[in-house]
Amino acid sequence: MTPRPVFVDQALSARLEATEAAKIEALAREVAARVPARRAAFAAIAGGRAAFVAPHARLSRAVGLGLNGPVEARDVEALEDFFASRGTAARILVSPFAHPSLLARLGERGFRLDSLDTVLVRHLAPAVEAHAPEPATHGGLVVRRAAREDASAWVAASLSAFATPGEPPSDRADIFEAGFHVPGAAYFLASSATGAGPVAGVGAVYVHERVALLFAGGTLAAHRGRGVQRALIDARLPYARDAGCDLAYSVAEAGSTSQRNLERAGLVAVYSQAMLIKSFA
Repeated sequence: MTPRPVFVDQALSARLEATEAAKIEALAREVAARVPARRAAFAAIAGGRAAFVAPHARLSRAVGLGLNGPVEARDVEALEDFFASRGTAARILVSPFAHPSLLARLGERGFRLDSLDTVLVRHLAPAVEAHAPEPATHGGLVVRRAAREDASAWVAASLSAFATPGEPPSDRADIFEAGFHVPGAAYFLASSATGAGPVAGVGAVYVHERVALLFAGGTLAAHRGRGVQRALIDARLPYARDAGCDLAYSVAEAGSTSQRNLERAGLVAVYSQAMLIKSFA
């Protein structure tokens, strides 16, 4: 059965942005507790959250500002101070449903558009979605939930999946491993049908107030084009339903393979989310 239509409005966007805000705060808390040398921190600003886990990292960002009312100049100044005092650029995700004053204040302070990504949403209906046994088999692949002892293997596979050719390896494995301790987060591994083969792909989901954020979906180069990401999406949706969620969403680069996989799984593109940035160097 086709999922029911998604009608996007400010209230729906506020639920999505609140989920992302809760996620980055929770990650900053875990990194601060488990990797104190990172000096992770978070702050509540203009109804949203700003989080820092490492300099010059996209995970160090703000989200959810301006969805509860106007944004003042002092709010953006606080945002700048939060990141500048930690030696990194200020990054902020902006919903098109945020109060117009947010973009006005950011423009006044010299923020520039860095990227636009697509937000995709799907309603979860218990009568429609049947829970698959775990580990679940999907077209020759086994997808299972990763245990905490799988954290190193999951992180290594994720860093490999997202690596940019020619760039040095990431030094942020400790940050991602701390994510395994975030309440509400679940991590998944995909491998060959026997379940004993090498990791083919990874994915994760974060649950907050009946909203599930599907994130960190990546496929290792040797396994691309084999349906790995679709299998990981299909495993996480019933997990989210069983966790009590009525809504699932994800964010993907516009026109990407990830967006197409999400759309094939019934998620619908509802709006573009802007990343704005201001450097202080």
